[in-house]
Amino acid sequence: MIAAVNGPAVAGGMGLATLADFTLAVPEAKFGYNEVRVGFVPAIVASFLLRQVGEKRTRELLLTGRLIKAQEALQLGLVTQIVAAEELMQSAHALAQTLLLNSPHAMHAVKRLLAAHSRRRLDEELEDAIETNAQERSSEDFREGVRAFLERRRADWPSLKAKL
Repeated sequence: MIAAVNGPAVAGGMGLATLADFTLAVPEAKFGYNEVRVGFVPAIVASFLLRQVGEKRTRELLLTGRLIKAQEALQLGLVTQIVAAEELMQSAHALAQTLLLNSPHAMHAVKRLLAAHSRRRLDEELEDAIETNAQERSSEDFREGVRAFLERRRADWPSLKAKL
């Protein structure tokens, strides 16, 4: 899978960019896991992000919800290549053409091998992530976060009031 990012890739869009085999981006692209800003948890993508950037960076990205620029995403290993906007789709197509020259069987075997290396642990992590997502979707903070987002206002977190 090749992701060609020509703008913001946040939340679910960032998840797709994280899971892609190759992620190309324009210099102006921005990336972020901003789910915490609307009271949600990017649980499923967390396991994949941990493998790509390590625990410290994963914590920083998921807990702050901040946007990062394409250059930082490249340095972290979340972006494969930065290309000029007018060359983005041409570069993605050229990469696809290069891949088409390879043995489909061998490429499938490589992807299967890489998946097998982390499958046992990943299966357990994804099980936990799915459970966490289900629980968080019913939280008061999630409902308030979504309302605040749709109403374009700052969230008034119920969990913060409960602790006061």
